[in-house]
Amino acid sequence: MTKRTDGFGASLAAVLLTLLLAPMAPAPAQPDPAATGEREKVLFDCDIGSDIDDAYALALLLASPEIELVGVTVGHARTADRAPLALRMLWETGLEHIPVYVGRETPLVTLRDGKPHEQFSEAPYNRQFHWGRGFDEVQPQVQSAAEFIVETLAAHPGEITLLTVGPVTNIGDALEIDPDVLKNAKRVVSMYGSIRSGYDGGDAQREWNVLADAASSRIFDAGVQAGGTDVVYIPLDVTDHVRLDEDRRLHLHMRDTPLTDAVTALYSLWRNEERNQTTPRLFDAVAVGHLLWPDLFGLETGRVTVDERSMTLFEPGAEPTSTVALEIDDAEFIQRMVTRFLEQNLHR
Repeated sequence: MTKRTDGFGASLAAVLLTLLLAPMAPAPAQPDPAATGEREKVLFDCDIGSDIDDAYALALLLASPEIELVGVTVGHARTADRAPLALRMLWETGLEHIPVYVGRETPLVTLRDGKPHEQFSEAPYNRQFHWGRGFDEVQPQVQSAAEFIVETLAAHPGEITLLTVGPVTNIGDALEIDPDVLKNAKRVVSMYGSIRSGYDGGDAQREWNVLADAASSRIFDAGVQAGGTDVVYIPLDVTDHVRLDEDRRLHLHMRDTPLTDAVTALYSLWRNEERNQTTPRLFDAVAVGHLLWPDLFGLETGRVTVDERSMTLFEPGAEPTSTVALEIDDAEFIQRMVTRFLEQNLHR
């Protein structure tokens, strides 16, 4: 074998030594969903301003880069007082380009001795409404919530997830305009119903979003029974026991960003408003969690119907088939949600 005398061996050794001593390159960053165009389009229908969970749900949507929020619709009872809450949260976080649409006012259902009673919407002024009172930097859209739902889903068939976390008044009104509106959604995810357990871990019972507008719930049910829609129910079974403890509430308060300040302010107004409540149940935020982290949920499929008493009934394996969440890793969900809130820097 002929010996090289042109310095090649020395040069190769130098290159190898340089590579060995060079610092290891960092692993490539995970792609940002917002940058790759893989964000999930969501139309969010809520009754923000009653319980506090709607505020946490909207905040979680805003803090999640996987989500493209195409619009917010508000419904049930004093709808005009609900819109400023969503508008102010969007404005404070620099996201006022997201439009807010208002549904019609409805009677408010209250429970006395376990029986529903109706009061007209002018009766109660929820304390959370004070946070939006006088806010006029951004106005709600003129078009009604139901019309927006119909037109938006029709313009983008199979592309937008319809996320409902309140009484389904706006959904019922949209179905009255277009009976096929749900079929235009990519899927419908609804915080709705009580399958095997109810409030405070008791037996299944009438869930608020079903009971609060029973007429609209029947219309929604008929739309689902017509088939052709991918529906995921997030019932009390996986929402009622998911609660935000005092230590984590303190963390959010101390974070002091526009988003955490918003949910903290709304929490302070909600606290003790009824029944000496202090610990929020995260019903609606859990529904958002299913969009973000489906791995946390145990699911079953079957037919979901609503009976004349506003009870949700589940027949496993029956058609038309819907998906029902019946299990959740609640500790991991809360950890991930709080982390999102702490790590975001949304601002104007």
